[in-house]
Amino acid sequence: MLFLDMVWPLSLADGSLIHRHELVSNLARFDNEIHIFTAGRSSLSNLDNVRSYYIPPGSFFSLTVNYFSSSISLLGSETFDVLYTRNPNFGFLAGLFCKTRCKKIIYELNGIPEDEKNLFRTKYKRDKSSEPEKKSNFPNPYFSAHARLKLFILKKALEFSDRIIAVTPGIKTSLEKAYNIPGEKIVVVSNGANTSLFKPLEQEACRKTLGLDLEFPYVCFVGNLAPWQGVEYLVQAAPSILSRFPECRFLIVGDGVMKYDLLELCLELGVEDRFIFTGVVAYDRVPLYINASDICTAPFIFARNSKIGLSPLKLYEYMACGKPVIASGISGVSNVLEASGGGIHVPPENPAALAEGILKLLENPELRVKLGSKGLNYVTENYSWYSVAKKVNEVCKSGLETEN
Repeated sequence: MLFLDMVWPLSLADGSLIHRHELVSNLARFDNEIHIFTAGRSSLSNLDNVRSYYIPPGSFFSLTVNYFSSSISLLGSETFDVLYTRNPNFGFLAGLFCKTRCKKIIYELNGIPEDEKNLFRTKYKRDKSSEPEKKSNFPNPYFSAHARLKLFILKKALEFSDRIIAVTPGIKTSLEKAYNIPGEKIVVVSNGANTSLFKPLEQEACRKTLGLDLEFPYVCFVGNLAPWQGVEYLVQAAPSILSRFPECRFLIVGDGVMKYDLLELCLELGVEDRFIFTGVVAYDRVPLYINASDICTAPFIFARNSKIGLSPLKLYEYMACGKPVIASGISGVSNVLEASGGGIHVPPENPAALAEGILKLLENPELRVKLGSKGLNYVTENYSWYSVAKKVNEVCKSGLETEN
């Protein structure tokens, strides 16, 4: 199998990087020989059946050129049973030039680009004091004149693919309706959690390691500070929570384009001294923050998320650590919380409802333990990365046995 996408070292707790790393490492457990590209040393390189091809780090342009040239060279000398990609450019090029070198092309889709584009346009607000720096570093491609070309490439990549893996039923429905892709071509496989890394740890020890107060209650959010995450509603809920639990602290674990807006909002509401913005945290340290907390949150907004549904890594990782969850009642979140009994879902974009849910758990330690235990059992049985990779492996190998 050729995994035609960059598998970066896990120095960042980024959902996309985590997904790629965990998927490849677990697919390797099913006797697959997997070829990957990486721009730095990865623990995947230590696996016997993973072949890594080093791409020298550099600018975005040089990295892209080196990646293209290396992949073309490899595809010219090898024949692969499966080419697996999450990258529309490579899916497009593979469909044009590599059909004779690959028996099957599988494309994985984790969101609808047009929806993300619209959210960035409407919700992202640049900090005027640092606009030049932020503007030059802002990576969103949808502000460019090439948006239509990118959409065309994505549609062709989906068309060229033999099978498409969608992480939510909502993405599958959108592909069928908006992209006219036959439903039988699309398989839904949810995200998962690394249940060996994300597991219950002793709270006091985690707090000591992180330098957190042993007595305060902590409410935690982990993830990319992107518009659809809804962290601003957690900030808006804070005054109500603090009026009854003034010692409460809020851990915001991660970074992203909304960080400056969130900091400004904290100042406006006078809660800046109750919020701890950690910035980027290494993947293997994220469980420390989750386990140091009493309650974990996922206050997703309605737009985008309600249309395609969600399969959020954070939800599974919270529950894998045995923590109770307060999250927005959106498809892919509310149904998991109901099925697992691992948390409470509240109306999205509603600070009062979010505050009420958090206060309910702050006031009831026994309920926190009960929900956390149920969520842990459910995720361990249904949403480990091993179980996700097993489903993907079945899609990859389907039909190949008869051809061989």
